Amino acid sequence: MNSKRETQKKISNMTQLAGIKDYEIRSGKAKGTGVLEVYNQAGLNFSVLPDQCLDIYELKYKGQNIGFPSKNGLHGNAFFNGLDNEFIYFWRAGMVYTCGLATTGPPNTDDGLYRMEHGRIGHTPAENIRAFSGWKDGKYILSIDGDMTETIICGSNLRLSRHLETELNSKEIMICDKVENLQPADEEFMLLYHVNFGYPIVDEGTRLVKGKGNVKPRFEDSSEGLDVWDQATDPLDEFPEQCFFHENTADKDGFAYLGIINDKLGIGAYVKYSLDTLPIALEWKNMLSHDYTIALEPGNSYLMGREEERKNGTLPVIKGYSEINHCVTLGILEGEEIADFEKMLSGL
Repeated sequence: MNSKRETQKKISNMTQLAGIKDYEIRSGKAKGTGVLEVYNQAGLNFSVLPDQCLDIYELKYKGQNIGFPSKNGLHGNAFFNGLDNEFIYFWRAGMVYTCGLATTGPPNTDDGLYRMEHGRIGHTPAENIRAFSGWKDGKYILSIDGDMTETIICGSNLRLSRHLETELNSKEIMICDKVENLQPADEEFMLLYHVNFGYPIVDEGTRLVKGKGNVKPRFEDSSEGLDVWDQATDPLDEFPEQCFFHENTADKDGFAYLGIINDKLGIGAYVKYSLDTLPIALEWKNMLSHDYTIALEPGNSYLMGREEERKNGTLPVIKGYSEINHCVTLGILEGEEIADFEKMLSGL
């Protein structure tokens, strides 16, 4: 079914093949949380959270889980508390959790303001939400748009405008973000895409692949795992989480890639990202039982927290009345596509 007319002749309603469902969770910790559930003919099914930065919570491919929901699960914003160590109690993880805009990394106090771990934007509701499913230029498009703002009285005024898109027969989800500084003064900002993979794609023997570039431990205690940064083990009852920074190489269009491959299942996934605006990628490898995950995280800083990043000379700045565009794509691989993907990486 390659054309619009050929497809329409075989069905009575496009919801047979693809669509966007709009609903609200009615009970539990997530009560009152809105969900936009997107599905397509290729086998993608993912939930987008309009109340929480239009992040992607669940992602399944042909019924198989790809992402990592933390044991905290999905919380409604009524439970959100950005103080002290509350992050570890409410962090939902999910397929994509956006970190920023004021800070990423550990909590810190900067210029008298407490900055919570990984920032506030991941729990900011979207405004001007637009969901679309329909034909454009011969392609059936499913897209969601919305705007999130992060502001301080007599201080910063940043807007994150997000566009998510997939197609009828696509195995990719594109996330295009525009960060705007809505005031005349330059503003420091940090942005990280916390892309979290879980069982069954993460399992013993799962491996990571990337373009050319060095791999460095984030902390000294991760150094002992440097030789096996690209290999997953079975869950371990005692395991200190490990983090590694990845230098990477872009393709001719300026995009870099991080991939995760499960050869036993014959399935993989990748994160494709704009290397010019997201030059620093982190791997979070957590083989701990019940918190078993690998995250691949493109971003624009080193996750030191706002204060330490400034001291290090690596705190990004967006100029007054300007904008910066970021693009991250999640894709699924299966069968021969895995070998083709690795061959492409070897040529970078």
